[in-house]
Amino acid sequence: MAVVSVLSLKGGVGKTSVVLGLAGAATVRGLATLVVDLDPQGNATSLLKSHKTRTTVADVLGHPTRETVESALTPCDWEVAPGEVDVLPGHANTIRFDAWTGGPWRPKLARALGHLDGYDLVLIDCPPSLGALTREALAASDLALVVTTPSYFGAQGVERAMAEIDEVRKNHNRDLQLAGIVVNRVRSVAEEHQYREHELVEIYGRSTVMKPLMPERIAVQQAEGYGQPVQLVKTAGGREVADIYGTYLTKLLKAAR
Repeated sequence: MAVVSVLSLKGGVGKTSVVLGLAGAATVRGLATLVVDLDPQGNATSLLKSHKTRTTVADVLGHPTRETVESALTPCDWEVAPGEVDVLPGHANTIRFDAWTGGPWRPKLARALGHLDGYDLVLIDCPPSLGALTREALAASDLALVVTTPSYFGAQGVERAMAEIDEVRKNHNRDLQLAGIVVNRVRSVAEEHQYREHELVEIYGRSTVMKPLMPERIAVQQAEGYGQPVQLVKTAGGREVADIYGTYLTKLLKAAR
């Protein structure tokens, strides 16, 4: 079971869209996938049209037992054979677990996910912050995937995310690896976007920046509006984005071996 945290330290970069795109790619490939929605906004839970449960990820963090995590699991309404997607749904109360005081800390999500089997891939949608919830995700993960946009503030967010990954690897999860950086919503004709791409490559290395870069395509918004994976948007843009997510998924699965 490969566990991947998808994180950003800046809102609005399309982090949840990347989670959903990877989940769709995994489903097309026939994988059993679990999306863990750690973002208190719960956007992934809403877009996946998950079935309502009385138990959410907030309850799991409060009581990381097998009974609690299994009661919180729910299917979603995505119809993409041959795979399937389940959800560990988010809730606004999750914000209670995001306080970080810098004192002693025992990861709970890793304990909860340790009770699960039967999944090929777990994707954790982190909140856009450096609080305890992001640390929970990284402590439970094999891989960390950083999402940014080609902008000045986006590059700053990558730097802070890298520092957080290093800190969690050093103190809580020695097996954590950096999977790469997804540069999202790229416009090829924008000089600023080209400059920021080159900047990221220069700082973190060519192999760290995921290729192809993810272009800005209306198909992503269409998929979210329809409540379906982008893999089902039968336009040129939809096919382009779906192919890129398939490439990303292949790289993630190889890195997790």
